[in-house]
Amino acid sequence: MAIGKKIETRGHIVGFREEIAKAAESTDNGFFTWFDHAKDKEDAFARGDWDFIHHIYRPCVKFITTPENKIALEIGHGGGRILAAACHSFKTVIGIDIHDNNAKVEDELRKRGITNFRLIKTGGLDIPLEDESVDFIYSFIVLQHVEKYKIFENYLKESYRLLKTNGIAVLYFGRKYWLSKNRGSRLLYQIERFAEHLLLLKGYQELPARVNSTNLIVQGFNIFGHDSCKTW
Repeated sequence: MAIGKKIETRGHIVGFREEIAKAAESTDNGFFTWFDHAKDKEDAFARGDWDFIHHIYRPCVKFITTPENKIALEIGHGGGRILAAACHSFKTVIGIDIHDNNAKVEDELRKRGITNFRLIKTGGLDIPLEDESVDFIYSFIVLQHVEKYKIFENYLKESYRLLKTNGIAVLYFGRKYWLSKNRGSRLLYQIERFAEHLLLLKGYQELPARVNSTNLIVQGFNIFGHDSCKTW
């Protein structure tokens, strides 16, 4: 995953758009590998298959029947690596993102024989789709970059609004690591989790960060209460 060099002062939407635009002006590999640690474009799409299967689809597969008849939505499709994998399972996949390079992503997907998708550029605050129009919503290591808690909360509410009754949402929120990153120590991991509870007295923390680095930490909770009729 590419990371900007300086602490972000432009705001996450402007910062991401500008940094992704720079990547798009370089090479195909420069753009399609900007969103993760892939060594090249083919590696990015191969890992997209893996991430979709293991982090998105596997946790909820027992709740989804006839995916070939259902509409999915990806929040933050980036270069389309995970969306490409989702298109193999669902009738239609809608991708939303804030960058200006959907034409590049669409061209790449069509070269790969993928046509059952629709890409939408958004303003980074809400999702321009009708109520109860989507069966499945997913996002992978995107929402920890939205910078402001209110924006994150709004995406949760928007996801709930868009889901059909009995719809499923899998929103994979990446954690901020200080001590345990790339280490196998269970003790360091538990220390970090305990520290989170002490730091997040209001349930979240907004952090100054570089583009594509974690700048929002949120404790898990259900903002909809216990009477929610949709599955989370």
